Amino acid sequence: MFCKPFKVKSSVQLKTSEKKKFRHIVEETFSKNPEIITVLQNKANVLATKLLPHYDSLGFIQVHSIDKVPLFMTLEEDNVPIPTVHTLWRIPDLLPRVIMPYNVLDKLLGGAHLMLPGIYTSSLPEYWDVGDIVAICGPSNGAALAVGTWALSRQEAIQRGFKGKGIHIYQVYQDQLWHYGTKEKLPSLPLPSSQTEVEGDEPGEQSEGVETDKTEEVVTGSIDQEDLSSAVESIATSLEEVAISKDDIIMEACYRALKTSLKKTDLPILISNFYSQHVKPCLAGSAEIKQTKFKKVGVLMKNLEMQGIIVVKDQKKGVLMITEVNFAHPSLRGVKKLEKEEEEVEEEENIAIVQAFTCNAHVTRLFSLYGHKKGDILSRKTLRDNVITYIKSHDLADPDNKKLVRLDPLLSTIIKTRDLTAQWNQVIQKVESNCGKCYVISLPDKFPITVKGDLPPIQFKVEKRTGNKKVTIISNFEVFGIEAKELAQKLQHVMSSSAAVVPGLRTESNVLVQGDARRLASKLLIDEYKIPKTFVDSS
Repeated sequence: MFCKPFKVKSSVQLKTSEKKKFRHIVEETFSKNPEIITVLQNKANVLATKLLPHYDSLGFIQVHSIDKVPLFMTLEEDNVPIPTVHTLWRIPDLLPRVIMPYNVLDKLLGGAHLMLPGIYTSSLPEYWDVGDIVAICGPSNGAALAVGTWALSRQEAIQRGFKGKGIHIYQVYQDQLWHYGTKEKLPSLPLPSSQTEVEGDEPGEQSEGVETDKTEEVVTGSIDQEDLSSAVESIATSLEEVAISKDDIIMEACYRALKTSLKKTDLPILISNFYSQHVKPCLAGSAEIKQTKFKKVGVLMKNLEMQGIIVVKDQKKGVLMITEVNFAHPSLRGVKKLEKEEEEVEEEENIAIVQAFTCNAHVTRLFSLYGHKKGDILSRKTLRDNVITYIKSHDLADPDNKKLVRLDPLLSTIIKTRDLTAQWNQVIQKVESNCGKCYVISLPDKFPITVKGDLPPIQFKVEKRTGNKKVTIISNFEVFGIEAKELAQKLQHVMSSSAAVVPGLRTESNVLVQGDARRLASKLLIDEYKIPKTFVDSS
């Protein structure tokens, strides 16, 4: 399910009441194992993230995380929390475990499901039903490698001779959900006492005639007694083979520089100038010449000359120049500029704070017509588009005055007026003001954070302690994705004074710095963390 990158629709920190409700659902679902309470700590902040997989047949998936560790996922169609592999590492006996060969892991990472012949028969439980959640581990380690649900009951499996698809896979170790978390390493855990011996057992024969769709592959496994470390190494090697090598990145940058940057009037040009002024700006990755097989610019230019793309001549001993370029060479055809990629990288490096709106009970009747429900987050553009579409589809535009809208009962109720008409911009502004207010904070390489209500700025409070010494208490920074420990370390370096993380009254953590740190701390937050000045209250 997470074999390919997914889209993040929203990410909201649960309120205390919402956290208690979710905790109750988890305890009720896994009531047979009281250890589940240890995973959901009372004081821990629970982040609820709404994800859309690369194929949307399952709809949105709600993932609940604590300290960036995804612990449970809930499908849109039901309200049953499914534990992730991270949860199963903390409570190994939370679910029944079956054993598969290690060589099947890379197939599951590719989006496949697990066939019954790919499961060791001795590890099969005495009873299971369709939809029961099950953990999957390897022959020598009890730590879960994957989690899924049974695609058929035990009785159906017996009738089919233990052939066909057995387990519908939801999450796998090292998939995209694992990468978006803390990337915990696989622990070493003992197998259940009933499954310690699997050497004499073999998975069943492969089934025939099983159809697969375009988005899912069904896997059968065969016995392979290599250890888990070798299996993980082989997977990493195969992924490296698929990835573009740094040699290819450098070569593509040369092609792009010759096609889009270098001009005929620049010739002749020193190879060092060509590389620094034209090739480096065209690099699509972080590759350096020393990290490639070429090692030196001269060797790279000789390679291009051997392809017949350029002509390199010695101006004098040790000084090479490019004198001619074959701009019609086949390798330069179809090469495009890198402008869009550079813009995207620049946008990803900065924090983005956008005001949005929540669909509350007052406006749900209007936005439910366009697929939204109570609690959904609407961007300003989506809100305006939906309102304009409603007015046009119901023929509410005033034919005599294009600036006015004739108000029907629904619009009159939402904008709270008894007037028969209103201006277009007035209608949209009134709808916006009657929606719930929220802010969406997009962070580089992290889940977007949604803050309902007003977004409090980062605050600085200077206090005097014993001996008339000043200290600065910094709060409200965690909502912007800034970790307290990291901020304290940077402030300690900038201020050349002690800084510590202390518990806050309204926030989880504050940072206490010796001295008046308002000016330097504000500069650090604005320049390095890219926090807009409007959200840094250093007064």
